[in-house]
Amino acid sequence: MLIFMSNAQEKAIHIIPKPVALKMGKGHFKLTKDTKLISPTGLIQEVGFFKDALVPSTGFHLEIVADEKKQKGTKIVFKFDEKLKKKFGKEAYSIKVAKTKIEVSVASASGAFNSIQSLLQLLPTEVFSKVKISNVNWNIPSVEIVDYPRFAWRGFMLDASRSFQPISYVKKTLDLMAMHKMNVFHWHLTDDHGWRVEIKKYPVLTEKGAWRLQPNFPEFGKTEMYGGYYTQEEIRDIIKYATERNITIIPEVDLPGHSSTLVYSMPEMACENAIHGDGIHKFDDFPKRQKPYVKNIGTNVICPGTETTFEIAENILKEIMDLFPTKYVHIGGDEVNKKWWKACSKCKHRMEEEHLEDYDQLQAYFIKRLEKIVNKHGKKLIGWDEILEGGLSKTATVMGWRGLSGALKSVKEGREVIIASNKGYYIQKGQTENLLHPQRWPGFTTAENMYNYKAIPTDFTEKEKKLILGVQSSLWTPFMSKPEVWDIAIFPRNCAMSEVAWTPLDKKNWNNYQTRLKTHLKRLAYKGVSYWREKEEVINNFELKNQKEVVLTYDVSKKITTPGSYFVTIDYLEGGNEGLELLEAIVLKDGKQIVSDTHLGFTTAKKDHDRIYFMNLQSTEEDSKYTLKVRLKNLSKSGVKGVVYISQP
Repeated sequence: MLIFMSNAQEKAIHIIPKPVALKMGKGHFKLTKDTKLISPTGLIQEVGFFKDALVPSTGFHLEIVADEKKQKGTKIVFKFDEKLKKKFGKEAYSIKVAKTKIEVSVASASGAFNSIQSLLQLLPTEVFSKVKISNVNWNIPSVEIVDYPRFAWRGFMLDASRSFQPISYVKKTLDLMAMHKMNVFHWHLTDDHGWRVEIKKYPVLTEKGAWRLQPNFPEFGKTEMYGGYYTQEEIRDIIKYATERNITIIPEVDLPGHSSTLVYSMPEMACENAIHGDGIHKFDDFPKRQKPYVKNIGTNVICPGTETTFEIAENILKEIMDLFPTKYVHIGGDEVNKKWWKACSKCKHRMEEEHLEDYDQLQAYFIKRLEKIVNKHGKKLIGWDEILEGGLSKTATVMGWRGLSGALKSVKEGREVIIASNKGYYIQKGQTENLLHPQRWPGFTTAENMYNYKAIPTDFTEKEKKLILGVQSSLWTPFMSKPEVWDIAIFPRNCAMSEVAWTPLDKKNWNNYQTRLKTHLKRLAYKGVSYWREKEEVINNFELKNQKEVVLTYDVSKKITTPGSYFVTIDYLEGGNEGLELLEAIVLKDGKQIVSDTHLGFTTAKKDHDRIYFMNLQSTEEDSKYTLKVRLKNLSKSGVKGVVYISQP
């Protein structure tokens, strides 16, 4: 094992997540257009990924060759190392950088992919640019690294049901996960809010269940149908994309609760007394608790009292299992509203027939039957920690989200678990108490909270620790409908999460992480990530008296100086309780409109919704005049005072 880096050496290397061990040398390796990549046959795909990653920023199209001996000049040599695998596991790698040669030893193809992420971060930050950058010395410092992950499961969950993400954003998410050596993408595909995966046997699930009428959710004031879904062909393409980036996709189909879209689309799965109608989904306004309801549908649970339920569930799960190559299938199992079971004679009959004493045992009966279906197809079942209620088999895997109690109980009972605690790893919450934070879930989870969250008790035995497969951050999207807002929620918190998942506990250091993050944020900026930064500037305070709809105009030339995403925020200060209705923000360059954001929001003394407008400027010119126009309405009979802010993540 190498000597762990000193404080001085740490300042020179800004890799996230932090490597296990590092030793600095003298000098550097200079990457040029003539540098050769040496690769065995089994690593061609991974080395090809590295080659392709270098092209946009450097313009270099490096040659991949098999025989090192024939190559003169600088070279990067990839090779398998069985000893590394035996000692540190299949994802391990080592890097030795000398003046004319970089030697990369890997335990497997996944180890090679991990090494590539570190190699890229050893280069200047400009390597992450999407366009060629000239006059950069593409030097890699002389260094030796030995690295391997703390956890095998380094996960991130994205909720596609509440807000539907386009394929381009899903792939962007996978790219950023790969950059941070996160390797499990938990895809929440169904819930009350929308059914997002094509099931060929039941096309009605996406014909009806993938769409909802929203005036209030996720974007206040819009009345058109909202939704979308992924075809099986699209999902196969995404799976291939993920696999090439060392990422496994875990699908989640939420059963038996959170099933409004399923009940509406297939009413034969519903309990008695559940009313079915036209299935138009409506939602309460922010910031009330997100409790969706479907018009004329009284239940969001399916009925375990009828065999039809299990027949349909098996057909759905079979298509899911055939589609996703992972050994795990997530069935949800959380927050089951059992009041509908209590009012259903079919459920009561099932309980009598199976000698079940209460409705927790009925839930356990349901979960165990689903597990048999999953096991029959050679897969393993995962569920949220509510699946423990009423009894659970030892072979199911528990994802603990309600703090740590469920996960830790499951470990003590001998089951595998994933720590996905809402106390530490839910990132839909705000990142600070800053009132200007964009759309978010109530509450706060800072990156420092995540980084230092104690997920594993110190008194666990080594055997118990091995049952913890890993950790996972989760983004639920009920209040988040835009790519910029998803980015803000995810980053830089997932940077911290990647280090929680990868770096050994005794090697973590928050202050050192923050030092490395300053450099890392430049990488994210080059990759087009609208990460959160708590910095905003007042443009101007304003006061409206009798005006109903107005356009406020400001010269922002001194505030818009660099390309990127700008956030314009309108905030209520005092006055009439009805507050302000927000309509539009526009940026003009030398009098010509270049970017705008039009959506309905509001800001009052008691509640706010969608009061941040996103301006994405592809370029800026020093001598140009930039003007901001904000259109809004005074909803009060009396005067209202407010303020306009601008910030750039």
